[in-house]
Amino acid sequence: MRNLRTGVVGLGWAGTVHARTMSALPGVDLVAVADLDPARHTAFPGIAAFGDLEAMLRLGLDYCVIATPCATHERYALALAAAGVPALIEKPLAPTGAAARRIHEAFTRTGTFAAVGHTERHQAPLAELARLLHRGDFGELWQLATRRQGPYSGRILDVGVAMDLLVHDIDVVSWLAGAPIESVTAATRTLAGPYEDTATATTVLRGGLLAHHHADWITPFKHRSVQVHTAAGVLTADTLAGTLTHHPNTAAPAPAGRFPGVAEGQARLVALPAQEAPFTVEHRLMRDALRGAGPRGLASLAEGADTVAATEALLAAAATGRSTAVPARQLALT
Repeated sequence: MRNLRTGVVGLGWAGTVHARTMSALPGVDLVAVADLDPARHTAFPGIAAFGDLEAMLRLGLDYCVIATPCATHERYALALAAAGVPALIEKPLAPTGAAARRIHEAFTRTGTFAAVGHTERHQAPLAELARLLHRGDFGELWQLATRRQGPYSGRILDVGVAMDLLVHDIDVVSWLAGAPIESVTAATRTLAGPYEDTATATTVLRGGLLAHHHADWITPFKHRSVQVHTAAGVLTADTLAGTLTHHPNTAAPAPAGRFPGVAEGQARLVALPAQEAPFTVEHRLMRDALRGAGPRGLASLAEGADTVAATEALLAAAATGRSTAVPARQLALT
């Protein structure tokens, strides 16, 4: 089976990581990169380099990564869809729900495969947490909470902390719970500008499940955690430490329909499989999907569009001070 010929458009931090990952992955050949800044091409000697996407399309790519600023995703995605080139589009899929839907519709119309680069799904603690929850090992979900903090990196110039950081957790809670977000309340604050650099929100998922979120660019240390409260206790995924911890609820079982109460048990670390870099996992899944294994494990365009719509509703809720409904999905899953 021949290697897949791949390219990357956009050689900022994320695009550079994508390109290096693809260069090292068996079964994948990085054959082209594109960036408006020629100085960035020098990091990839021997690889065909271009100023923009159009010239790359003549090389017969098997898939292409879009890692440009969010505001340009739609233009590049529509070009790839029209050319029939599969795409991996960095998160967020687009800056607005309407643009995300247009991207989804374009790839659906041409029958071209595409996925969204929500790499947090491939962090080992979160991947194992999802596996255990989806298997039903911990019973009913009661609540979720996420926290994502750190200093401003200076890399993101076109969106605020909600579309850059909190969008990860909007995707993660819906994925873990297996349910869409239906409404959101939120507050944001802008200290440095021009966009918000701290955001706090509560999302309500289908069935009434609550998820609480905080993200900011104003903390002088990094913190990345996802907590899931279940009938069997609290599971905490710390993606910086690479750990998944279970704090058991040892309360005696209650009759059907009755709240069992909560009693503290002895915390334990959950054993994790060997940890592979999230970008490597993502590109291995992309490679295998294009070789016929199916899209399992990748975030679909429909899911990416849902995440953008929910984050857009979060910003609207913060601006108005009112709970805001998330538009129901209008698109068929592909």
